[in-house]
Amino acid sequence: MFPGLIASFILVALCVVIHSMGISRILRFTRARLPSPETHPWVSVFFVVQIAWSLILLHMLQIVIWAGYFTLQGCLPDFETSLYFSGVTYSTLGFGDVVLPQRWRLLGAAEGLTGILMCGLSTGLFVATAHRILAARFQFDDESPPTKSV
Repeated sequence: MFPGLIASFILVALCVVIHSMGISRILRFTRARLPSPETHPWVSVFFVVQIAWSLILLHMLQIVIWAGYFTLQGCLPDFETSLYFSGVTYSTLGFGDVVLPQRWRLLGAAEGLTGILMCGLSTGLFVATAHRILAARFQFDDESPPTKSV
């Protein structure tokens, strides 16, 4: 139990560092390339898609790290099973068809909590980005000259 507890603290810290660095890069990207309100709406849509892809890649990287640890420790039979278990656990789906040995069970709980926290950070960034795009567009629409009606 004790090695699993120490490992979980290290893995959680690693995930927080990775996610924080990733979000920092995404924020820089957002600041540099935020679509202007004058652009076609599809430009804004694709921009939001790029943010979503980036966030998903961040989460996938963290899932791979947890899976790698499970594989290295021999917790699960192979990397594929570890990756599946890690994805299901990180996302908190928790099917239960693959479980960790009793000695390592706390790792599963720690990974699930990590997934919740990191998804929360991602959701905050995603909502803030969408809000910024929409607010700029609404402000632009309010400042646009009225159209003539015939």
